[in-house]
Amino acid sequence: MSPIASSYIIVGAGVFGASTALHLSREVPVPTIILIDRAPYPCPIAASHDINKIVRSDYGDIFYCKLGLKTLERWRTDPLFTKWYHQSGLLKATDHSADLVSKIFDNYRRLGVEVGAELIKPDKAREKFDGLFADTNLDDVEHLLWTPTSGWAEAARALENTVRAATENGVQYVTASIASLVLKYGACSGVLTEDGRTFTADKVILSTGAYTAKLIADSAPTQYEMHVADRITAYCVCEAAVDLSPNQVTKFKNGPAVVLDVNTTQGETMPPTPSNQLKFIRDMPFINTVHHSTSNQTFSVPLTHETRSQWTSKQNMPASIVAEIDTVAKGIYGTAATLQPSHYRLCWDGITRDSNWYITPHTRCENLYVATGGSFHGWKFLPILGEYVVAMLKGELGEEERERWAWDRDLEDRPRFGWLPTRELKDME
Repeated sequence: MSPIASSYIIVGAGVFGASTALHLSREVPVPTIILIDRAPYPCPIAASHDINKIVRSDYGDIFYCKLGLKTLERWRTDPLFTKWYHQSGLLKATDHSADLVSKIFDNYRRLGVEVGAELIKPDKAREKFDGLFADTNLDDVEHLLWTPTSGWAEAARALENTVRAATENGVQYVTASIASLVLKYGACSGVLTEDGRTFTADKVILSTGAYTAKLIADSAPTQYEMHVADRITAYCVCEAAVDLSPNQVTKFKNGPAVVLDVNTTQGETMPPTPSNQLKFIRDMPFINTVHHSTSNQTFSVPLTHETRSQWTSKQNMPASIVAEIDTVAKGIYGTAATLQPSHYRLCWDGITRDSNWYITPHTRCENLYVATGGSFHGWKFLPILGEYVVAMLKGELGEEERERWAWDRDLEDRPRFGWLPTRELKDME
């Protein structure tokens, strides 16, 4: 066991950074904690800033299934989170060849937990929810998984509430863009901001998601042993939101969250938000590969043009991406639904080769730690992620967590993002 340091800088106030700040602020004695992000919280271009996110325990990997059950309990019972959580249930289908829904169902049986999960035939799914899915494209689907104990959360509000709770515990929130890490003699002692300020601390934690590779390369362009390499890659998915009429709200409000990664649909949705918006997500991500001149390497980075990374109009999105969102909406609710999104955005995240996060010391730089790599499934763990980061800082992570989330874990048997498309965003223009 290692003692908590006296001071920390956390770079990035998304789900990993916010949760880490909150849980560190609960340590006794409380260390000095600086949480830095480019905008007042919650940052509008962060992956964690969203109108809603699915919260589930449905995982084919039993490790994350158990973590999902733990985080769902927090969403239901912790006063900090419960008011943002909506238990709508989750309806999920995947391509028959993967048979993921059967693996998830079997995991609940293996764990001996009762979540009310059912494997249901497409005909039954069409009958449920007052016929909401009567026209859903369920071609080649053998069965769907219905989990009534899953749901969704109001993402930006939950994240903002988490950061506010941390600041009430004494965390200092700083609005600044980071130019580089402060590195000397193989150690990190702080960060330099683009406006010329320097912040120092005993330990620096990077919760920088899709920006991680660029930040480290900017900070140490010729120290290749420090670089992210292919551990984390910046990917984006497109989201769109429909402003519903009162009649449409009535139609959709009692429906479940839906993940329909089948046939051409490949997307998801959730019930209407309190502001009467219905969001769709296309589960077919993109990369944005650039040449990083100072390190002479190429990697994917989020768009520097921020318009598309915030909610924007249809006119600011390529027509091909708009068409893909239309495919999701029609695939889930049928061609007769006539749902026309008014708002679009690209949501960026750091994706790892094996979908496991990084919660780890950086093994090539002293006093530098990494807590990121949400891989489009980290947000739901907002209530508990910080517990594991603090445990890592203390040297108290369990063996499986240490191995799964290590910086130098063995990825030899993992194909290089073989489970993700390698579509370039520029090719969609």
